[in-house]
Amino acid sequence: MIDIGYIWWYYAFGTLKTIWVLNNNEGGDLVRNRIMMAAIEEINENGIKFTMADLATRLAVSKSTLYTHFTSKEEMIGTIMDVLMTNMKQQDEEIMNNKALNLQEKMKALLLTKPEALGVIGNRLIIDLKRHLPEEWKKIQKFQEYKWEFIEIVLNQGIIMGDFRSVDLTIAKVMFNATVNELMNQNFLLHSNLTLSDAIQKMVNILFWGIMAPSNI
Repeated sequence: MIDIGYIWWYYAFGTLKTIWVLNNNEGGDLVRNRIMMAAIEEINENGIKFTMADLATRLAVSKSTLYTHFTSKEEMIGTIMDVLMTNMKQQDEEIMNNKALNLQEKMKALLLTKPEALGVIGNRLIIDLKRHLPEEWKKIQKFQEYKWEFIEIVLNQGIIMGDFRSVDLTIAKVMFNATVNELMNQNFLLHSNLTLSDAIQKMVNILFWGIMAPSNI
C-alpha cells in the first residue's frame, strides 16, 4: 500500500531543501543552474519581460539571493544563452566525432540537435530574444554559421562518397539559413501549433525525402 503521507513529506522536504540551498548560497553551479531553469520556466509562461521579483517568487527566495549569482536579469539571460549554445556545440562535435554514424545519420543528427541543458525551451524565448535582446539573438545567428560548417563538411564527404547527390553548396546554405530563419519568425511561431523543434523535424523530413511519394522514389 502506498504511504501518501511519506510521499508528501518526501516532496515537501525536497522543496524545502532546494529553498535552503538557494538561500544559503550553497551548491555553486547547481544553484545557478536552478535559477536559470526557473528563469526559462518564467519565460515560457510569461515572456522575457519577467522581473527578478517574479523569479524570486517562483523560487521562494529573496531577490538578494538571485543577485548573489547574477548582477542583473540581462546578465542571467546572457548566461542562459551561452549555456544553451555551448550545449548545442558539444552535441554537434560529438556527432562529428561519432565513428559509429554513417554520413546520412550524421547529417540528420546535426539538423535535429536541440538544447538539452536547463529544461524545456519554448517558442517564447526565440520570439522575445529577436524582439527585445538583439545582442543575444546574434548568438543564435552565429551558432547557425557554426553549424553550417559541420553540415558542409558532411555534405562534401557525402557527395564524394556517393551518399548524397551533387548539389550547389552555396544554394544549399542559402536554403538552410532561409528556412531556419523563417521557422524562427515570430508570426510562424505564434500562429503555428508547432514548437521550433517539431518544425525543424518536419523540415528535415522534407530535406531528406523531398515531396515524392515513397513508391516513386
